[in-house]
Amino acid sequence: MGRAADFFTPVMQAHCEVVAVISLSADRAEGNRFEATLPAKLRAVAATLWRCSYTLATRSPRAMYVPISQWGLPLLRDVLIVVLTRIVKCAPVLHLHGAQLPARLSSNRALRKVLAGGHWIVLSEAVAAELHASGCSTESVTVVRNPAPPAVRPRVPGPPRLLRVGWLGTMCRAKGFDVLCDAVGRSKRRGMAVEFSVAGMRLDVPGSAMAVVDKDLGVLDPADVPSFWAEVDAFVLPARWVEGLPFVLLEGLQAGCAVAATPSPGCAELFAEGCVEPVEATVDSVAGFLKACGDDLEGVRRRQQKAWQGLRPLYEHSSVEKKFVRFWQDTVFGRDR
Repeated sequence: MGRAADFFTPVMQAHCEVVAVISLSADRAEGNRFEATLPAKLRAVAATLWRCSYTLATRSPRAMYVPISQWGLPLLRDVLIVVLTRIVKCAPVLHLHGAQLPARLSSNRALRKVLAGGHWIVLSEAVAAELHASGCSTESVTVVRNPAPPAVRPRVPGPPRLLRVGWLGTMCRAKGFDVLCDAVGRSKRRGMAVEFSVAGMRLDVPGSAMAVVDKDLGVLDPADVPSFWAEVDAFVLPARWVEGLPFVLLEGLQAGCAVAATPSPGCAELFAEGCVEPVEATVDSVAGFLKACGDDLEGVRRRQQKAWQGLRPLYEHSSVEKKFVRFWQDTVFGRDR
């Protein structure tokens, strides 16, 4: 879960009787700059399943909170955790921080059967509707948004006529990093003054794509993230896959940047209200947004910030925490009936 875990785990510990916190992370190579190796992932999965089994057998929790993944080895791990909870009649609470899993449930009867009857926490009403439509039976479905950061350093205006484009997060094709690189390259070739700064873990990024990057900041410490946003005018997430509710979109809005992304059910209301500009995962679409920002950055920012002011209270830490805590207070788990 990453930053989501940094928020939701302490809230649970403050308001619930938490008998164990089990890490799901694998060790990454070369200082977190690259993806973890397959052996490291397998070791992490084995360790997680052992710790879950031990906790379920010795502590008898009423519920097991699982930030459920959406594909691959992490999803297999989480499915096995749910199977373990069923064996000891512990209620699985599945917190979905994405928007892809409902489609997989719709097309996979076995997956629906294993995950049936769980308590679900999802990002938006749109994701909740897709989960209901998937055919997977649920015990409950609760919408809890991701929290916007309470204090991101305000954007510092840059030199006139220079558009500072930023990327924060995993650099991979699924998220459209290569599309953004090509769009920045095209903009530069057409005479736009663009400074491109990137920060995050590199995944499947060819060296040719990095040629247009002006500043490669590596993987940032959380304390350095506000400084990154202070020097960014525009942020684009042209993802090829269906994103959830990325923290980077909320951070960009909080910092006052112009923000664009491919639409997703997880952040549907941000697009519906005009907080985020919709783009396609194509060079033409992203380059068009960059040109609009180059022509009238302040106009794009003012329009988005006006819309964001109306939605911001729903994403404040106190509002999200209250909704999350209410779920734990109001939900009746199997052993309590």
